[in-house]
Amino acid sequence: MQHSNIVGQERVVHTLKRTLVSGRVAHAYIFHGPDGVGKKAAAFALARALQCVSLVDGEACNVCGPCSKALKGLHPDIHVLMPTTNDATHDDISARLMALAQDPYVIVDFQRRPTLDGTATSSNKQVYYSVEMVNESLRRPMSFHRVEGEYRVGIILDADKMKTEASNAFLKLLEEPGSKTVFILTTDRIDHILPTILSRCQQMRFDTLSVAEITEALMQRDLVDEQSGPVIARMADGSLSRALDLAGSEELPLVRDEVLSFLRLSFQGRGDVVTSAVDSLSSMGREHTKFFLLVMLGILRDLFLLSGAQSTELIVNVDQIETLSKFVGNLPDARIDYMIEAVEQVSYLLERNVNTRLALIALSRVLSNAMRGDRAEIALSLAS
Repeated sequence: MQHSNIVGQERVVHTLKRTLVSGRVAHAYIFHGPDGVGKKAAAFALARALQCVSLVDGEACNVCGPCSKALKGLHPDIHVLMPTTNDATHDDISARLMALAQDPYVIVDFQRRPTLDGTATSSNKQVYYSVEMVNESLRRPMSFHRVEGEYRVGIILDADKMKTEASNAFLKLLEEPGSKTVFILTTDRIDHILPTILSRCQQMRFDTLSVAEITEALMQRDLVDEQSGPVIARMADGSLSRALDLAGSEELPLVRDEVLSFLRLSFQGRGDVVTSAVDSLSSMGREHTKFFLLVMLGILRDLFLLSGAQSTELIVNVDQIETLSKFVGNLPDARIDYMIEAVEQVSYLLERNVNTRLALIALSRVLSNAMRGDRAEIALSLAS
């Protein structure tokens, strides 16, 4: 492997390096954990190390021929798959995989990046692995003899996006992998992977990254300074990929204003105005709504710190302290803990494809009650 290419995750890195040194490489791994914490980085690093001809103490040299090809996404014995939309072109898929090979923390998936230039809003198109894709892009090439590498390596990104037929097709390949064949699966949702696939993989859990780790990674990329780095790192909630997005985003200030407006409208409780705001928000796509909720969580956590008269050193939205302090002062009975719980629950529901519009309307009701010191349940609101 190459530790310098992976941010944090010392436990995982140590385990994989020890595996490479011993030569006891499993035929299948599944890297699971939150989004943007290094699963893809570790998958690419492991694949590269397996092909490196100058491996020392489990470290890939990154300069030999196989390493150079792997870093460019061109090694003939490393096959990488990502879930796609049904209208994705070969060139588009290749460009995304090339970008990941060069920096596995960048966001290139088809839902959050309908176009790689980032100008389009998030997509609601279904993203998945079809059985045809698994057969043509994985089973077929993995059945060939190795071209030049020590191993045949198949990397299946976001493996939870396999449909049932695709999972069964992959399972057949996993059951008879052949010698010197290694599969590396990554997923944010290990509960969506077939148990029969899980039982045949060595599982490795990845943890969220610390504020210090994310800040250092951002500064190494010259994206932040010492003041803005920790702010963005806290907002990223342990995900370097999310931090990279925030660091280069012009959207953040607008979304933050959108959140504060939504809180005010929810408190006022005017149904027509709230519904109009919800319609506008939900029309921008599910991923935008997720980002909106992430920013809201950051603001609510700041409010919680201010309401408890705790140290302001942990405040994320430092430039909004005056506005947030007024909020706390004007609503002394507000149960911010209820509000945080409600936002987290809606975020959870959106991951399970609940109706975005209904979830946001329900959230507004709960927030309105919580700002008055009362508690309501999202589930009850959705059912009403």
